[in-house]
Amino acid sequence: MKSYVATCPAQQQQNYKSNHKWKRTLANILLVASLSFTTITSVSAENSLPLHQVTPQETESFINQFFSQPEMKSALKGAVVTVVHDQQIVLNKGYGYANVAKQIPVDADSTLFRVASISKTLTATAIMQLVEQGKLKLNEDVSTYTDGLDLTNHTGTALTLEHLMTHTSGFDFTDAAATDRELGSSYPLEQFIKDHQPSVVRTPGEVFRYDNYGYALLGYIVQKQSKLPFETYVQQHIFQPLGMSDSHFTLSKDSLSKLATPYGAEGQALPQYPNVPDSSPEGGLITTGRDMAHFMLAQLNQGSYQGARILEPASVQDMQTLDVSIHPDIPGTGYGFESTYSQYNHGRKVVSKAGDLAGFHSNLWLLPNEKTGLFVVSNSDGSDLREALFQAFMDHFYPNNETHYADYIVPESSLRTYEGLYRDIRLPAWLYDVSATETGLQVIDAYGTHNLTPVKDMLFMDDDGKLAGFKKNQSGEISYFYYNKSDSWSEKLAEAKPYEDVPEDHPYAPYIYRLTQIGLYPQDQSRFEPEKPVSRGEFVTQVVGISGMSISTQSPKFKDTQSSPYAAYIQTALELGIVQGNTRGLFHPDQAITRQEAAVIISRTAQQLLGAPAVTANLAGSQDRWAKEGVQFVVALGLYGPEVSISSSGAVDYRSKQPMLRQESSVLMYKMLGTLLH
Repeated sequence: MKSYVATCPAQQQQNYKSNHKWKRTLANILLVASLSFTTITSVSAENSLPLHQVTPQETESFINQFFSQPEMKSALKGAVVTVVHDQQIVLNKGYGYANVAKQIPVDADSTLFRVASISKTLTATAIMQLVEQGKLKLNEDVSTYTDGLDLTNHTGTALTLEHLMTHTSGFDFTDAAATDRELGSSYPLEQFIKDHQPSVVRTPGEVFRYDNYGYALLGYIVQKQSKLPFETYVQQHIFQPLGMSDSHFTLSKDSLSKLATPYGAEGQALPQYPNVPDSSPEGGLITTGRDMAHFMLAQLNQGSYQGARILEPASVQDMQTLDVSIHPDIPGTGYGFESTYSQYNHGRKVVSKAGDLAGFHSNLWLLPNEKTGLFVVSNSDGSDLREALFQAFMDHFYPNNETHYADYIVPESSLRTYEGLYRDIRLPAWLYDVSATETGLQVIDAYGTHNLTPVKDMLFMDDDGKLAGFKKNQSGEISYFYYNKSDSWSEKLAEAKPYEDVPEDHPYAPYIYRLTQIGLYPQDQSRFEPEKPVSRGEFVTQVVGISGMSISTQSPKFKDTQSSPYAAYIQTALELGIVQGNTRGLFHPDQAITRQEAAVIISRTAQQLLGAPAVTANLAGSQDRWAKEGVQFVVALGLYGPEVSISSSGAVDYRSKQPMLRQESSVLMYKMLGTLLH
């Protein structure tokens, strides 16, 4: 159990893209809360009306109206909404069902939900407590506190607790690959930390990249310095003082029996799954609406709830300061907090935390100056209600405080300095193509084409009011970009150096040079050898490398890959379920990969990592029966180049059994990025 751009036949492309719900899985994998793929209408108040008071009666009436929308009723399985204001719980209410088949309604006081990455806010709280106790220093090298854990650092700059807290560690990998574990099996936090050690490859503190491993490491440090298991420490120092009697960082039979059933995007019940590791500081919190109300009230009351103090006011202020940002006008990241859907803040200070796991999606927002908190969690991968709820809540209770920008003119010559290809630091497959217009910038990404207007130095705004920022490096060159993908910045890429054997008019040149630019091909070679067959090991390494997944540290399972330079990537692909060996336990990494083998690997990657559905295509030529589904997938999406022929009847001869050449592989990879992410 897992804990969790192209030409093609028009009709096939249209049929495939009409079934777009599978793409929502990408957001779950990345824990991205920046945009929802299916929108829900928000219930808004006219800005000219007087402010509504956050009272129990007004709040319940408003939330009831929000959930009474027909599109909400049809999409909702179950949810809890909790609102606190001025040190009171004004609403804590369940909607829908914890279990649809058994007609068990959600009880906001007792139904347990996974809140995923909201866990990080509790972990940050524990770190701040130990700082207050003098057991930790935020600016100290983490090696001081890790009890011999040897993290490789290639930068010469110390990695500190503050870097971990603000997602600026500089790790090469910040997300562990999915791990198959059964309910009831054990995977201790300490073992998890050792099994998935990344290396520091960027200067710590320089770049924001959402960091799950970093927060798991913080929990490990809490465990080491308190000399208590992480779960026990949090239970004694956070849950008990705040009266959070139904909150847990580990699964037990009792908590599992109260846990809401998760549902997939199509409404199907999903199996319950274990925390990985058992106590997951980065995402394992299981809690209720009532308990989250207590935590929000403590955060809004300078660290105190009903006489019990968990943090000093200065520590609370530090946690809620979102100053790690690409631009001062764009809310960034604090200690355990971030900014979700900041385009609806209406000029007010809002700190938040979002969480996503399979079947569970949550969000917490705090307005410290208004002493108001909003929490929501749902148990379905269906239509995402969080953005619409926050927008409606802010429009209703806190409108009329917008930030307005004066006209800001940037010469076209200056706008050209922003031009280039930007690659997301967390997901290398996510690209932004930025070009200058007469008055602003045009950005092409996986969501479409956006027009950005300058509003300040290094700051732009799109047509929907969403801000985009840029940052320069130490040499004064524009190097980083942040816009509509909330979990990391993107870096500007250098132009690819030309290969002697790939002239500009080469039919595969656009694909080869774009992939070279994003780092899939080496830049230290003068020749590309476009007509050279690709080996099985090389192809798998490219697929895994472009996915951004962490590389396995397990011993190679295939007997003939142990000495291969591609061994770790092949093992990662095996663990992800995208490759298989033969019956003798061999993989043949140096053997040329056939086009049908490559197609199968691509289709499995899309299915395993993105939940893509199977599709059909009109095929000509011959392919083995085991490869037909994979070939149909690649052909249906048009992931091929001029080497493929199409008959007058529309049948596609993919030349399935021929070796895949390097130039052909470049088309497959490039078009895969453009099609699967668009």
